[in-house]
Amino acid sequence: MLGIGGSPINKSSIVTAVSFRMNLSKPLRMVSRLLYSLFLQGRLHLQRQQCLAFVSHSDVRQTGIDPIFVINLDRQPDRWTAIYRELGHIMDAAGNPLSERAIRYSACDALTNPDELFGTADITPYYTLGDQLFVEPQPDAVPDAFDLERPIRMSDAEVAIARSHIDIWKTIATSDASYTLVLEDDVWFGHDFGQLVDQAWSEMKVANCARPAFDMLYLSYQEVRHGAPKEFVSKTVFRPERGLWYLSGYVLSKKGALLLLELLPCRGPVDLWINHMFREMDVRALRRSVISQRLDLSSTNSYSILPTLSRIGIIDGGNTALFQRRPTCSPVFAFGASGFRMSSLAMALLMLGYRCCSNFDRIPECELDSLLNGRTDRVFDAYVNIESLVPHASVVLHSVCCLNGCWRE
Repeated sequence: MLGIGGSPINKSSIVTAVSFRMNLSKPLRMVSRLLYSLFLQGRLHLQRQQCLAFVSHSDVRQTGIDPIFVINLDRQPDRWTAIYRELGHIMDAAGNPLSERAIRYSACDALTNPDELFGTADITPYYTLGDQLFVEPQPDAVPDAFDLERPIRMSDAEVAIARSHIDIWKTIATSDASYTLVLEDDVWFGHDFGQLVDQAWSEMKVANCARPAFDMLYLSYQEVRHGAPKEFVSKTVFRPERGLWYLSGYVLSKKGALLLLELLPCRGPVDLWINHMFREMDVRALRRSVISQRLDLSSTNSYSILPTLSRIGIIDGGNTALFQRRPTCSPVFAFGASGFRMSSLAMALLMLGYRCCSNFDRIPECELDSLLNGRTDRVFDAYVNIESLVPHASVVLHSVCCLNGCWRE
């Protein structure tokens, strides 16, 4: 695989960007947004996948996931339509689409119902930088004791999100379902979602005598920058100590819901607080996330931690993560065989700010001409698995390396 300026890249050493718990990525540019939307739509024309871990509630012989709660704002019906379509492309053990078991939960809305946010003992709307750095340590930042203990007030949006999750936990705790999938409405499912979930479910059934004993299972997460401390309990499942952001897709057992309610109040943003509860719970996660957050949707969240992170130098004063700055070294070329997770690399480049074109047979002639002649008037900054570039690889890389002054024999 080739990288910036044609330099070789070891796929195991690709550095992930600073994650924090928030999605700080800038909106995709028009061309990237179009390509990304086409990618999401194109998946739905492929063969449907099946996930045997989803069983019928009436089937007493099987132990599996039954209902699916989707957190959705009333003012965003398009997101409900999109996630309903996503679920319709995955079949359960009986061959029925998962959309048939989806239950829309009307999310607490900080914008239209601000009066509903407070006045509850379930949430303590203050936390500290120390709470944040417990989940994601920052070795390059040295805050003083005052910064570590200074109270940070949650934003209204963060309170609303916590309220929505807690209300669903209360519903699960009073239901007769053993396991429930909880989703936020801005996600999409990987092509191997069913395969990996089924493998994990089978491993846990073997380890726990036919009935998975976890409290919470992460299907969607983002590890902190330097990796989450973890213990692998099987080939597909690990037990995290801390360091997982997002609550956009997780399976919660009834036992886990009852335990979470006992551990309340939630102190700070819910995905931060729950990391502090890992020591009190049996939390597990798939070896990699199989549910991803969509990049073509604008986040409705407002992140209370940003001013504090800016003050201690973790992000710049413009409330923009350092890795969000426009890439200064381009173009990037990457070629790899099937199974090298090239689509994941393309997605990572998009998140890093590159205008990325990936997995096409050819690019427009004008774009190719600009590359062959080393010009900068290109639409894209990165090209991942573009078949028509393979015959021109030596010419393109020579032009790029000479232009960047980094040619190596």
